[in-house]
Amino acid sequence: MPPARAVPARAREVAVGVRTAVTGLRAWAREPRLLGLGVLPGLLVAVLFGVALGVLAVNLGAVGRAIAGALGAGDGWVASVAAVTASVAVLAASSLVAVALFATLTLAIGQPFFEAISRRLDADLGAAPDDEPWWPALLRGLGEGVVTLAISIGVSLLLLGIGLLPVVGSATAFSLGALVGGRLLAIELTAYPMARRGIVARRDRVRALRPYRLRVIAFGATVFLVFLLPLGAVLAMPAAVAGATLLVRALPALPAAPDSGHGAGPDTPT
Repeated sequence: MPPARAVPARAREVAVGVRTAVTGLRAWAREPRLLGLGVLPGLLVAVLFGVALGVLAVNLGAVGRAIAGALGAGDGWVASVAAVTASVAVLAASSLVAVALFATLTLAIGQPFFEAISRRLDADLGAAPDDEPWWPALLRGLGEGVVTLAISIGVSLLLLGIGLLPVVGSATAFSLGALVGGRLLAIELTAYPMARRGIVARRDRVRALRPYRLRVIAFGATVFLVFLLPLGAVLAMPAAVAGATLLVRALPALPAAPDSGHGAGPDTPT
């Protein structure tokens, strides 16, 4: 592709990803009862997370000062700046792990609800392919969640190191965390609609999404940022599953879902 056309094409891919995430969030206006069921698993996990995040918030300053002291920051304003930088770096790194763990646990606990949301959306848009059996899907989801969590922990350690760099470190770490976390989140969220299209294994899902990398990352990063808002993860999780279903439907290279006559409509919402 010529360079003059490459940038607009990439910008369109990013815009499509963001727009798909926003369209998923708007599903609350169309199916509030159905999406409301998806809030329950996230609320349960959020209660457990609240304790851990509360402990981190209370001790974040002490952790930052400890890291600054270990790096030999000394006393005075240099030590204060180093402590604040370290605290922000810890926050950026921990947010990646927190979102990955929240998504894994919530998708596992709420699998029947999220399957129903994704299947209903597929049916409303003209196709209702068969779901993956519940028990194998649960085991697969837990296994994939462990892989995602392991990747998140490894990346978070790298982000922690980047975040300790003066001036630009914290912003760079947070930005990279949103991009990497968004990609991992999108891979997890697309599991339901892709499994119904015969793409079950995580490695096959990653391979199928690779040609649309910018769109997928933009979608996932948007959801990731929403998850960081107060109660954002709880309220947005069911809508994110809806958005992921729309994302999969809009990818032309994927196998088409079989039409079972449950409805008719365009593959992508206007």
